[in-house]
Amino acid sequence: MNVRWRRDRFAVARGGRNNAGLVMAAKILILEAIIFIAFMVNTATGFAGSIIALALGVHLFSIESLVPVIVAVNLAISIYIVALHHEAIDRRLLLREIIPATGLGVPIGIVLFNVARTDALKFAFGIFVIGVSLLELFLILFSANGPSRKPLSKVQSFLWLFSGGVMHGLYASGGPPIVYYAGRNIPDKRVFRSTLSAMWVVLNTVILVSDIATRKFTAESLWLVTLLLPALALGIALGELLHPRIPERSFRILVYSLLVVAGVLILF
Repeated sequence: MNVRWRRDRFAVARGGRNNAGLVMAAKILILEAIIFIAFMVNTATGFAGSIIALALGVHLFSIESLVPVIVAVNLAISIYIVALHHEAIDRRLLLREIIPATGLGVPIGIVLFNVARTDALKFAFGIFVIGVSLLELFLILFSANGPSRKPLSKVQSFLWLFSGGVMHGLYASGGPPIVYYAGRNIPDKRVFRSTLSAMWVVLNTVILVSDIATRKFTAESLWLVTLLLPALALGIALGELLHPRIPERSFRILVYSLLVVAGVLILF
């Protein structure tokens, strides 16, 4: 009887491990679909990939384990865009205005990410996603009938870029504040995408080095990034096809509408 009990317990334990493996495989497949969609959008527009991936992926993995993976994936796609479209980068704006202001904010975000509680971090991220998405929707819809908005002043530009740097250090997705700045100050779509991608290369390199130093980016993180590369490649290929064809205003309305829903799902 004792032997039978041990055999049954082993079978239950083995079944539990098999079920856990199936659940993890399903999570990874869903995350691959999320990465494909998120970075197709990112390649087409130059932004929104990380925040879409985090807003949806946080339902599958903890935000602490997911952020380092998204940082590495975002770095890969940004390097690709910069390598192929480097001639469109506004180097003067990037080096004199964007990098200094965002660079001041990123370390603050990294510190907050290292000390914040999981539940508080997740709740704050949900509020952040909803808030910036509603703000972007309002700005997009308002600009449809109103006059074109003037470029931001130096002080306004610094504040938006600095807050974007803090958010990027926290969630690797400081896109909305920075995209708002770029939308006001960089009218050309190609320059917009390439300049932002160059900035993401710099910021994500800093964050990835920090994650490696603090052991947040682990061997498991590298394994997951490797599994996500095929989905990322497909997203890049389709995004490149969409970039010259897509009606940008309609696409941004769809993206930020979905993000509002995703933010609500994070909260509840």
